[in-house]
Amino acid sequence: MGTTAILIAVAYGGVVIAGIVLAIILAVSTGGRRRQVDERRLAHRERAWLYIVIAIMLVLLFATIWFTPYGQGNSSGDVVVNVTSRQFFWDIEPKTVPANRKIEFRLTSDDVNHGFGIYDSRDHFVAQAQVVPGKTQKLVHTFERPGRYQILCLEFCGFGHAAMRGEFTVTR
Repeated sequence: MGTTAILIAVAYGGVVIAGIVLAIILAVSTGGRRRQVDERRLAHRERAWLYIVIAIMLVLLFATIWFTPYGQGNSSGDVVVNVTSRQFFWDIEPKTVPANRKIEFRLTSDDVNHGFGIYDSRDHFVAQAQVVPGKTQKLVHTFERPGRYQILCLEFCGFGHAAMRGEFTVTR
């Protein structure tokens, strides 16, 4: 487990423990006695809890937003691969790309939504992108391992979806 994952786990654990402690304090402080309801005090307490929840959500947001992968595919690639999806095949050009270079896949669809999923020769997931008709989606990835890579459609696109496969080769 990496350092980042440990920090996230500790942060979430701390939030859970703090929530449990606050729930116990609330249960102890409000239980046992019947008394007249002070609506002003109740409204003040409710507002305070709202601010506490907002603060916790903001802390979680800022603690984890830096680890999301969004925006990392915006750079250009050294090699451009044009991929057109159609029911039920992938048209890939060129079919051979070099290893250890940024490969930019330019993905388009001629018919319906498709999910462009790349798997290596060990059937391990590598990368994915959503392919929408009328748009060009860009996916940039650097392949470190030479070999054959398989493309599967990850979005149900019709009766031939299960057979929708493509292939390309990464060379040294």
